Amino acid sequence: MVKKVSDWNVAEDFQFWENEHSAFIKQDVYDGKKLWLIYDAEGERIAATDSREFAFVVARQNDLEPCSVH
Repeated sequence: MVKKVSDWNVAEDFQFWENEHSAFIKQDVYDGKKLWLIYDAEGERIAATDSREFAFVVARQNDLEPCSVH
């Protein structure tokens, strides 16, 4: 099952971005570890990494503009 951004209650904020080329980066627990999760503009998780800097690199490698989500 793919975890959607709506699972952590920020999906309603996405409607204000209006940019399908955005990637949202958020630190959260995934698979029992505290990781940086990367979501596309639809709210679908596309990757997880232990490095915030690398999360931004991954987003850019996927032609997405990274944005930090708190």
